[in-house]
Amino acid sequence: MCGLCGTLGGPAHWSQAAGRLDAAPTRRAERQHQVRVCNALLQAQRLRLDDWQGSALVLSGPTGKREVLNSLPEVWAVAQAMSGQAIDPLDPALWA
Repeated sequence: MCGLCGTLGGPAHWSQAAGRLDAAPTRRAERQHQVRVCNALLQAQRLRLDDWQGSALVLSGPTGKREVLNSLPEVWAVAQAMSGQAIDPLDPALWA
């Protein structure tokens, strides 16, 4: 989809909607929180996630490779491909 359609459209995935119980003030604030949590989990694989204008996510690898993504589920699939390792964001060992 083009950048304009992606910007004008609503959340494409349920994980993009604000709705945390601790009252994040906006969808943008929720997205920033999600990016911080993802980066904490991705740092072991030397990957970094960035928000792009609140409409896309950019996953960067240690070699400079970048992928533009639309939702959190895509992040984990592409992170596995970039790192060559299985990444389970729900693994308790990853959170430790």
